[in-house]
Amino acid sequence: MTSRICLSIPMPFVNRGVWLRRTALAVLLLASSLSASPVRVATLGGESRLLLDSTNLFDYPALVRQLAHADIELFDDWAGIALPVGKKHGVALFLNRKDAGLDELSAYLSDTGSRLFRSLEPKPWFDAIYGLQLRQGLSLGIGARYAYDVRDRGLEEASVSRWDSRLGLCLASGHRRLDATLYVENLALHDRELGTNIEADGKGYGIDLRGRWPIGETAILLPSIRWRQADIGLSPEERQVEELTLALSANVRPAPTVLGVLGIVVAGNWQSTDISGDGLSGTKLRRWLLPAVVAGGEVQVGSLLLRLGARHESVLEEIDGPGEVDLYFDTGFVTDVGLGIEFGDFVLDGMLEKDFLRDGPHFLGGSSRGGGLLANISLLYRLYP
Repeated sequence: MTSRICLSIPMPFVNRGVWLRRTALAVLLLASSLSASPVRVATLGGESRLLLDSTNLFDYPALVRQLAHADIELFDDWAGIALPVGKKHGVALFLNRKDAGLDELSAYLSDTGSRLFRSLEPKPWFDAIYGLQLRQGLSLGIGARYAYDVRDRGLEEASVSRWDSRLGLCLASGHRRLDATLYVENLALHDRELGTNIEADGKGYGIDLRGRWPIGETAILLPSIRWRQADIGLSPEERQVEELTLALSANVRPAPTVLGVLGIVVAGNWQSTDISGDGLSGTKLRRWLLPAVVAGGEVQVGSLLLRLGARHESVLEEIDGPGEVDLYFDTGFVTDVGLGIEFGDFVLDGMLEKDFLRDGPHFLGGSSRGGGLLANISLLYRLYP
């Protein structure tokens, strides 16, 4: 990671250790201008909210001016660009980018409705963002995502559409900042089969808050909270979802070329499913993510970026169905290694494929999962306002 920072300090009169700490703090405070791909996030623990880079734009649209970049995710098949426009405006457009909400919706569609309806898989069309800097330290942003899918076989027809709107705010006071986003989601569902015509809507809303507080000269604290609720009402299976996520992380930069990340994530997810007409009570699913610990490190040596991330989590799941209660507990530990190469403002990010030596070695292709040395690759170009 690099940042364009100019510090005019007479070196004979400044202790080298103090100069490095001041430089590291400047890098942390200006980290919102740095660009990095989702591949980098995946190799540093998999939680974007625990880091400061351009992936924050997907959660906090008010940052669009500060996070100018162009990104192409090769193996995930999506691309996008964020641009500053003039002195106060910013725009972004991403095509074919999936998100966690689409995965959740696809899982719901596969369990209800007609056979044709269950085959639907909503495709992301676009993700557009507009931002406005009202004054120094205050920015607003709006974002909209749209996904759609349809099947039409004459007497049978099924369709789904999803609008996801976001209103964001970025408020700065000195070196402290608050990023806030309000979510509103709208779904339209249609299922027609052999004379049966069902239309239903789904609605959801939520709020996401994250603070940034410098600690000393080389660290910054990132506390965050996210809450959301959604209702999907297609008969015969109607579902309500509520989720609460708390996270806290520290980004430490002892030197401009070294970054350490340590974070804790606690989450709860509650789902309630009602099946009409069966005479039975609904099913309730409660899922708790017990404190998950995320740790990561990034070191830059010349143009080479080396990353190592680890995540340990425990999940407790309770399913309360008609006449029975099931309880599950699972735990896991995952490590990932990342490799980045910088060419000026151009960055190639990759995740090391753990199985690449079983059939190779190859740089691309050849592993058991087809990823070669790098399982995912992102091409990113930094743009600065």
